[in-house]
Amino acid sequence: MNIRRALAASSPVMMVAAIGLSAAPAEQQSVVTAASSFPEAGAYATQGRSNVISDDGEVQVSWIASQVFPWEGGIPTRWQVNVIYNNTSDHVVYLTCQGWDTGKIRENIFRQGTSIGYVKAEHDLCSDHPEWNANLSPNHRIIMSWAVFHNVPRIGDRVSLQWEDYGTSQALDPFGH
Repeated sequence: MNIRRALAASSPVMMVAAIGLSAAPAEQQSVVTAASSFPEAGAYATQGRSNVISDDGEVQVSWIASQVFPWEGGIPTRWQVNVIYNNTSDHVVYLTCQGWDTGKIRENIFRQGTSIGYVKAEHDLCSDHPEWNANLSPNHRIIMSWAVFHNVPRIGDRVSLQWEDYGTSQALDPFGH
C-alpha cells in the first residue's frame, strides 16, 4: 500500500481437532498444552500501547483488530490482522495496490521481552486483488486492509506489525490477554 499522494490498501478455513478416546496420554497432554498456549478462534480488538503504524499528518495507518481462524490439527495455524486508514487531510487520498510489496508485511514476535523472530505475511488484500483502487475522502476513516499470517503467536506474546514501508507498530498483545 503506497502513499505518493496515493496510498495502497491491502481467510482461510480450518478445523477443530478432536481428542480421540484411544489417544495416548502424551498426545492428550500436547493437545491440552496447545489449547492453553494459543488464543481461541475468533475476533480480537488490538490491545496494549499505541497501535499506530504510521502518521504523516495526512494519513494515519493503524492496526485495529485481529482474527484467529479455526484450528487445524489441534493448533491454530493462521491469523489475520486488520488495518485502518484514516485520511486526516482536507483533500482526497487515492489508494491503490499498484507497487505494493506483500513481502514487506511482517509480524515481529516477542516472547518474555525477547525477540523470537518475524514471519512474513502469506497473502493480503493487494496480493489477492492487485488491481484494487479507491479514493479516501477527507477526514474519513475506513478499514480496508488486511494480511494473513501462516502462524499464530502464543498467548502472552507481544507482536509488532511492520506494514510495508509505512512503518512498524509498537509491540502489543494482539489477543487482549
